[in-house]
Amino acid sequence: MLIVLEGCDCCYKSTVAKKLSKELDYKILRGSSFELATGSQDSLYEYCLNLTDHENLIIDRYIYSNLVYATKFPSYTKLGDEQVNNIENKILSKAKLIYLYARPNVIKERLLSRGDQQVNTKDVEPIVKLYNDVIPKSKLHTYSFDTEKYDSDEIVEDIIYLVSEEGS
Repeated sequence: MLIVLEGCDCCYKSTVAKKLSKELDYKILRGSSFELATGSQDSLYEYCLNLTDHENLIIDRYIYSNLVYATKFPSYTKLGDEQVNNIENKILSKAKLIYLYARPNVIKERLLSRGDQQVNTKDVEPIVKLYNDVIPKSKLHTYSFDTEKYDSDEIVEDIIYLVSEEGS
C-alpha cells in the first residue's frame, strides 16, 4: 500500500505522515519538493516513477504537488501529462490519495505562526485553487480531510481504517 499525502502547506501532511509511519511502520519519503524540482524533467520523472516500486510507503507530497507548485512557480521542473499518467497507472491498484485542506485564511494564519521560508501568504489562494483543479483529475482513490474540522489524530485514525479495510 502506498499512502500519498497531498495538500497546501500547513495542512498537517508531515504531522500525519509521522504519526502514520509510527502506527503502520511505513517509511516516509518525499515525493515532490522545491529541491527535487530544480533538476531535469527526466530525473524528476525517474525519481517519482521509482517510488511506485515501493510497498508500505507514505509519500509526503507527490506528483500532484509537483503539478501545483511548478505551475505556480514556473522556474521549477514540471512533470508532463504522459509522465503523470504513467505514474498513476502504475500505482492505481495499490495507492490511496489523501488530500488535506483548509480555507486559505486558515492556511495563512498557520503559515504566519510557523514561519515558512518557501511559501508566502500571498501564494496561498492560487495554490489552493490549483489543488482544487489538480486533485479531482487524479485517477487514484481520493479521500479528502478538512484540517479545520479534523485534527491530525482523527485523520490518522481514519487513514488506518482505510488501509486496514483494503487488507481485509
